[in-house]
Amino acid sequence: MSDARVKYKRMVMTMKWIKESVKDLKTYPTPRKPIEVKLDSNEGKNICLLDVCESTFLQDLRINLYPDGQSCLLREELGKYLGLPAANIVAGNGSSEMIDLIMKAFVEKGDKVLSVFPSFSMYGVFAKIYSAELVSVESRLDFSLDVNAVIRKAKESAPKAVFLCNPNNPTGYLLEKEEVEAIAQATDALLVLDEAYMEFACGSLAQDVTAYENLIVLRTMSKAFGLAGLRLGYLASNEGIVEAVNRVRPPYNLNALTQYLGVKALREKEKMFAYVEEVKEEREYLFCGLKRLGINAYPSDANFIFFECHVPNLSKKLEERGVSIRSFSGDLENYYRVTAGNRGENLKFLMSMEEILEDSPR
Repeated sequence: MSDARVKYKRMVMTMKWIKESVKDLKTYPTPRKPIEVKLDSNEGKNICLLDVCESTFLQDLRINLYPDGQSCLLREELGKYLGLPAANIVAGNGSSEMIDLIMKAFVEKGDKVLSVFPSFSMYGVFAKIYSAELVSVESRLDFSLDVNAVIRKAKESAPKAVFLCNPNNPTGYLLEKEEVEAIAQATDALLVLDEAYMEFACGSLAQDVTAYENLIVLRTMSKAFGLAGLRLGYLASNEGIVEAVNRVRPPYNLNALTQYLGVKALREKEKMFAYVEEVKEEREYLFCGLKRLGINAYPSDANFIFFECHVPNLSKKLEERGVSIRSFSGDLENYYRVTAGNRGENLKFLMSMEEILEDSPR
């Protein structure tokens, strides 16, 4: 089958998921290549920051003009990184914007959205914003995930989309690639696979998105690449889904500075790979250190450790010692998440934990 026929078939398949209000929308047209004399968008002249731009790399950005509305160069570099054509990628302001765009394109009022508990809270937040019903599958007591339970719930509830974070946030639990594939093949829903922490693990499905009609993979440069302040996330999927998402994507959604620095970071990805290996070592150091203190810590394939501790006001006591970690409430009360920092940071955290435990009644 020719590439054109495959693309057409994917577009037809995508129409069964796309919202009625979106079907007639067209992608906002933006220039696909730089123009020497650009007089079409009512842009002004760079007056206020001229001295800053002339003395730094910003002179390359032409910040008085709108950025590349299609993030072409960035998507090309992302494609090289993932092993995909740029046409299979959408870039934006963090993974959260990608989730928002997916909801805008596909989720109608009253639709069901399936996820697991515990997981990234924004799935539920966006479901509520778009008046969808969140259906959850509980993790096991050890916070592992029963794949068959996910498949059963998907068949019972017929969701429009299934959101899975892999490795999972906040638990760090990793589904094997074959397990995720089984879910994708067993459901007619869109499977949104959030791989924000996949650089710290293995088993990505990003390269396989063109083999599925219903698979969307989310990635971010906030974690392994260390660019959280730039807000750079992206999704990979087949061209039908990408085209549908682009219909609801705002024009010029990703600023020029983020695009520029994202490209620079991708071209220095060997540094990221080395950093990831350091994080894995520190993650193991944290895990073993907490275990030695008698803390119930869970194995992790992300850049953090999830643990249980019943010391009252633990977060406050750590903050008094100059350490901040993530605490949870409700059904996750007494559970915490600590990021794997450098050796000095991790040592300070563990020493602070030891002091707090010694001062706490047994």
